[in-house]
Amino acid sequence: MYCIDELIPHSGKMSLLDRVVAYGEDWLTTSVTICSNSMFCENNAVPALVGIEYMAQTIAAFAGKNDKINNIEISIGLLIGARKYTTNVTHFPVGTTLQINAQQIYLEEQGLGVFKCKITGDSGILVEANLNVYHPEDIESIIK
Repeated sequence: MYCIDELIPHSGKMSLLDRVVAYGEDWLTTSVTICSNSMFCENNAVPALVGIEYMAQTIAAFAGKNDKINNIEISIGLLIGARKYTTNVTHFPVGTTLQINAQQIYLEEQGLGVFKCKITGDSGILVEANLNVYHPEDIESIIK
């Protein structure tokens, strides 16, 4: 199993996920346990809107896994937007372990993709969304 830090370009406090749980050809699942020192934790909880970043980092781990398999250097991707963002909670309390799943449903050769994502906890599905992402071949030409 891959270590999350070897798959995503995020580092330090901005690396929000704990580990890769499982993966397949077109999906990947990660997990995070909310702690009092978790990034964005206030009043013993992380706002559910941070779930979109958990989803985006899970997609980054999926892309990183594919890069590793193809012996390509891990690179930066971009979150373009989210559709159908539905949440059944307002926050993730300290002590909660979340499972974040990203399933690729569309990918263009130019790097545009769509992932169906969900965050689950002990009580079932907590958050769902479709995330639109862009993983360009040459990120430097875009961010200049």
